[in-house]
Amino acid sequence: MCGLTGFFRARDNEPIGHDERAALQRMCDAITHRGPDEEGIWTGPGVGLAARRLSIIDVAASHQPQWGPSGKTVCVFNGEIYNYRAIREELIGLGHDLQTDGDTEILPHGYEAWGIEGLLKRLNGMFGFAIWDGRSGELFVARDRLGIKPMHVGQFGGTWVFGSELKSLLLHPAVPREIAADALARYLMFEYVPSPRSIYKGIEKLLPGHYLHVRADGSSRKVRYWTLHWDVGRDGWEHPELPLPPAGADTERDWIPSLLNALRDATKLRLVSEVPIGALLSGGVDSSAISALMAEEVPDLRTFSIGFEEESFNEAPFSQAVADRIGSKHTARVFSQDEFTGALEAVRGFVDEPFADASILPTWFLSKTVKEEGVTVVLSGDGADELFAGYPTYNAQLAARRLMRKPLMGPLLTAAGKIADRALPSSFENISTDYKIRRFLAGAPLTDPRRQATWLGSFLEGEMRSVLAPEVRAQLAADTPWSELDAIHAEPDTYCGLHRLMHLDLRTYMGDDILVKVDRASMANSLEVRVPFLDHRVVEMAARIPFKLKVKANSGKHILKRAVGAHLPPQVIKRPKKGFGMPVAHWLKGPWRDLLIDTLGGGAAGRTGWFDQAVVDSLIDDHLSGRRDRRKPLWTLLMFHWWLDSAWGPNG
Repeated sequence: MCGLTGFFRARDNEPIGHDERAALQRMCDAITHRGPDEEGIWTGPGVGLAARRLSIIDVAASHQPQWGPSGKTVCVFNGEIYNYRAIREELIGLGHDLQTDGDTEILPHGYEAWGIEGLLKRLNGMFGFAIWDGRSGELFVARDRLGIKPMHVGQFGGTWVFGSELKSLLLHPAVPREIAADALARYLMFEYVPSPRSIYKGIEKLLPGHYLHVRADGSSRKVRYWTLHWDVGRDGWEHPELPLPPAGADTERDWIPSLLNALRDATKLRLVSEVPIGALLSGGVDSSAISALMAEEVPDLRTFSIGFEEESFNEAPFSQAVADRIGSKHTARVFSQDEFTGALEAVRGFVDEPFADASILPTWFLSKTVKEEGVTVVLSGDGADELFAGYPTYNAQLAARRLMRKPLMGPLLTAAGKIADRALPSSFENISTDYKIRRFLAGAPLTDPRRQATWLGSFLEGEMRSVLAPEVRAQLAADTPWSELDAIHAEPDTYCGLHRLMHLDLRTYMGDDILVKVDRASMANSLEVRVPFLDHRVVEMAARIPFKLKVKANSGKHILKRAVGAHLPPQVIKRPKKGFGMPVAHWLKGPWRDLLIDTLGGGAAGRTGWFDQAVVDSLIDDHLSGRRDRRKPLWTLLMFHWWLDSAWGPNG
């Protein structure tokens, strides 16, 4: 696991100057946390590549950059290629003389052997990498199929800049820090900036399953090399080592052996490591399933969880029950509000784009705990909700669809939402009933993708527009802030209705929220997190499993629970879905009250130039008076405000 960064100017045959070489060093230094063990920097005519290494595989060698057999192909790499040994043997069979026993070297060698797409189709892993081909003067920047590892790219004049984290790009002299108003609008609604946008003009997130190709003449293209197809039955299955049930066999009894075999294989593949390895164990079905499968292979497995003093947010009893069942050595820590207050400054230091998923704080604490216990690699259960319909929003979608088939139901639901806003008493507990009712009514009249995002997000569209300062609203483009979600939802024309929404969540909420949260919080602690559910073979298998096997009796992840049920305590299988949240609503009313008022009140929000102070004051008053739980919009505003003045904001 590492971090990478660099730049490229086509048609530039001059060695880079001292100032730009110094800038490359600063870019590399900015991601030291991703790889504290080693640094590697290489420069050529018009090009600079840099990497930081967290040594996990082939610790004594596999330094970066790595070169191809021609001596003119240079590669920097972030991530892990789990099937590198098989690829290595294939290259040796072609006559390649490999000098290391790690996964980085196979990339430039594989590129020279098979080309960029031939290489990418062979890789099973999480990765971002850049390959400079000195023979042709071309640059290739690639990202893994699911976007587990990040990659940012930007073009400024004739200079291309790229890196694992946005912060490294900001240190190149060609890159300005100009906030994109359209990106801010989306952040307020979704709690993150959806790909391919970033908060800054001119910088994009390279989409999962894509690579950037910059030619020697300066022209460029972004190419999609992998597409996930849902509901395709047995067609196009390319993984004979993980056989599917026979055609026509579509009961849960048919699919469970194939699914369990795939999960076992993906988990076992992710155990390769020369440093201590463990598991993140929240006590939910997903992380518990991966921990149980790990325990079959790892003697004295270490598992880790954290909890809260507030009961409705504390999952520690469930994680301990799983640890007792699988026989792992479990470490659980309960954190107080005071400790989380101290963590806010740490988050400001590593989040380089506004990000309002409050669970990044407990994720950071959990990562810190693991690292302090001497473990460098962990496996997690991320990805299962999107593949097996684990979110309660899928059942809510079915209910909303039934309602919306009735005449005049849209206006009636809108009116009911306004009444509920005034009449329902507010609870500040985790995912309270009144919150779910309000959110359901707000989203029900919308289209499927907009409804899904509304239920998961922060500001509603009208609220977003009202909280922005008038001059900022005027900057918003004519396109709708829903454009990316609408386009993704419209991509397939054969998926069943809810598989389309799962595809949407996989591309948006998981890719731009969950995976970003885990990557930034873990790498800030130099911890590698691996995700077996997002092995692309498991993902492709899950997309073929009929939806009827995923949801039964209004309960999601049915087939997954059936597959792993024998390995876990019954209370874990039966418990309802519960996110990895924290008691923000209580803390904003109590111990964080002064922090809230000092940061956003007294004209502070308005002075940023981005927000209407009167609207912000109304949100604060609603929350502090107890009239409405405004934790989501207030936290979203707080995180943006803190980011503005952080090292990676425009004022930093």
